[in-house]
Amino acid sequence: MAESAASSPSSAGTTIASAPSALSFVNRDIVSFRATVAGISPQDRAERGLKRLQELKEAELDEPLRHFTVTYDTTPVTVYQLGDRLLFYVVKEDMAADDHRSFDVFVADVQKQLQSALQARLEGVHWPNLIHGVIAALIALLLLFVALWIMGKARKALLAAISRTRRKQANIEVSGFDWLDASMALANRVTQIVGTFAALALIYLWLIYTLDQFALTQPVGERLGGFLLDLLARIARGFVDALPGIITVIVILMITRAIQDVIARVFIAVQEGRLEVPGMHPDTAGATRRMVSVVVWALGLTFAYPYIPGSQSDVFKGLSVLFGFMITLGSAGIVNQLMSGMVLVYSRALRRGDLVAIGDTRGVVTELSTLSVKLTTLQKEEITIPNAVVVGNNIRNFTRAAGEAGSLLSTVVTIGYDTPWRQVHAMLVNAAKRTPGLALQPEPYVVQRGLSDFYVEYELFAHCAEPMRAVGILSILHAEIQDEFNRWGVQIMSPHFRMQPEGAVLVPETGWYPEPVNRPPENNP
Repeated sequence: MAESAASSPSSAGTTIASAPSALSFVNRDIVSFRATVAGISPQDRAERGLKRLQELKEAELDEPLRHFTVTYDTTPVTVYQLGDRLLFYVVKEDMAADDHRSFDVFVADVQKQLQSALQARLEGVHWPNLIHGVIAALIALLLLFVALWIMGKARKALLAAISRTRRKQANIEVSGFDWLDASMALANRVTQIVGTFAALALIYLWLIYTLDQFALTQPVGERLGGFLLDLLARIARGFVDALPGIITVIVILMITRAIQDVIARVFIAVQEGRLEVPGMHPDTAGATRRMVSVVVWALGLTFAYPYIPGSQSDVFKGLSVLFGFMITLGSAGIVNQLMSGMVLVYSRALRRGDLVAIGDTRGVVTELSTLSVKLTTLQKEEITIPNAVVVGNNIRNFTRAAGEAGSLLSTVVTIGYDTPWRQVHAMLVNAAKRTPGLALQPEPYVVQRGLSDFYVEYELFAHCAEPMRAVGILSILHAEIQDEFNRWGVQIMSPHFRMQPEGAVLVPETGWYPEPVNRPPENNP
């Protein structure tokens, strides 16, 4: 009997610990062999045991199962027998090192697992059980199709209701953005995602139920169900474990927001001139407020970081290292632009709305950002200049010293010495006063820039509150100057000639509107 139980080993030997090999039958784990007995390895023992179990006939599956212990070469061996057929044997060395059960309990548990596998095999080959399982699976499949159909109809009805709501409601725009349309699009996408996951969940439950109907696949169904329950349990435990950290993060961020609001109110008051703080200028208060806000939020996030769920995981740490590495590689140029932007802000060389010249570019400052300065030229071109380039060039600000009246526009005319300079001054000032877009206060004025060989250079200055319209205003000013000089019979042409002409070179008022020029309905010279 001992030789049969040991699969008739040809040579005597003791049990030796080896790599474990599991014996499974009809998807059920029965035992793991760990000992080499009489030269037979755990893998060979498992293969031989599985072969004997597979050779069992349906009539043998219902025979009584028992176990008994024999001694083989001083080694106690427990043999499992079904009817008259020996199946496999176990020894004490088959128990795992961390298994604290007694050998008798181990033997009894193995018999229970074997009995369960044999019973499942018997039920699996019993035709009434198979027919019952197939019918139950088909009914469950029919119910699945009905549930999916109902879910599809419900999803379509919900999407149609969302679409009708979108058509009936008026647009809710904030800062030019339609929030209602975005909300409806989000609701549409959430409905589709929830419907998809619900359908997958139903299919998963149907699969578990179907596998449970057959003895051979019941362990697989139990494992799938166990996986689902374990997943839900882990999610619930994770949420409960993360709840204190989430509350702590929310409290820290709320305190940070409160501190940032107080600081922002102080800086806004300084910027608007309602509060004076030594060492702080209203022009730099806005930039200082933004920098202090960044520091405050950085400190708040630093304090909140350890309490963020998953912040201590290797994945989170790896992503942090990756982002830090990317920022380090790409920050050299950005830091240069940021520091140059701080130089521009705290030097108060520029502010939004100023008419400036940076190098060869002349325009109005429309944006001062942390990385660049945007100018809109008088030709309506938007030019972006990096802060480092701005700092490296001379900046001519035509607005800063001009006051509330706006920047100065100027134009130059050259008139001969035979025209009294006082008359030229008066005509140029009158032309400026007739030009829309030029300020009457402070009053336009004229400067004699030079006394050349043939003419006098006169430069007219006038304040313009809208520098973006400078090109159009200058064009109107030039037309008004021509009309004014023609009105008073003074020629603008500089006297570069050998002989003075007999008559003044000018256009009389009666010839101001020749064909095809359209005469205005009211002409107020």
